[in-house]
Amino acid sequence: MPEAYFLATALEARRQRIGVINITGRPLGTKLRVLARLRRNRGTLYLADLLLARALRSRYLPATVMPFPEIDEAVIASIKRRWPSHCCLDPHAAATLQFVRDFAPDHILLAGAPVLKPSLFALARQGAFNRHLGMLPDYKGSDCPVWALALNDAEHVGFTIHRVAEKVDAGDVIHVEHVPITAGNSFVGYLARLQRRASEAFVGILDRVIDGAPVRAWAQPRGGRFVPPAGFHTLRRAQENFDRLVRVALPRLTAPPVVVHASALAAYGNGADLYRRAALSRVKPTGTEEGARGR
Repeated sequence: MPEAYFLATALEARRQRIGVINITGRPLGTKLRVLARLRRNRGTLYLADLLLARALRSRYLPATVMPFPEIDEAVIASIKRRWPSHCCLDPHAAATLQFVRDFAPDHILLAGAPVLKPSLFALARQGAFNRHLGMLPDYKGSDCPVWALALNDAEHVGFTIHRVAEKVDAGDVIHVEHVPITAGNSFVGYLARLQRRASEAFVGILDRVIDGAPVRAWAQPRGGRFVPPAGFHTLRRAQENFDRLVRVALPRLTAPPVVVHASALAAYGNGADLYRRAALSRVKPTGTEEGARGR
């Protein structure tokens, strides 16, 4: 995913040794088990709504706004030539785990990854970090920015950098930041801005680690909600609330226009999950210290 190669370019600039695991999808059996679990836990109506959201994705999430326009196919190919890389469907397959053992990493960095087991992330000598697109502990799970907007909770649209633990999105928090809505961006543009800002903050944390500076973390307080992948009605409600906030609450604010970089479209395949990608402007953090899952 482009966010992984964004991290790779930043680490390469700091003369760090890197390796990349690219999870290209999920095995069919895993997909069917996930859908069956969602149906069991959330009901048939939710599952139908989720499948509708995927079928109508382009209506609400056009593949035209890129959080990482500089990460195109050429950049990705160049990184793969210079550094060890491994593509897989199952991050816990024997070949993937052996790739990690052979590389012997100090840290494992997650951005946009599925739920990982200790059999993988525990192979890092000094632990794993994750970029979670949600403000912990308030929003755990999937599509947290969309859910926060759908629930009229725009003050809790943001991200968290946290240590990875076995329980999903429950590890010690290093950094939490709210990304405010500004006028001038579309719904998908705002979510792209959020994703980029999250990755920029992740790089800032890694700079501190590389420099040997203290990186404090704190245990999460109890509370918050766990949200599943957003269905069609949740997605539509999120965009409606976003449009209302921009139209009514932010009439005097201005922001630079979103620039579409068509040359980068290929790096995103079919524009997968653009509403979870994000950021252009820097904002003041709501917290500065830090989970367990790549979201």
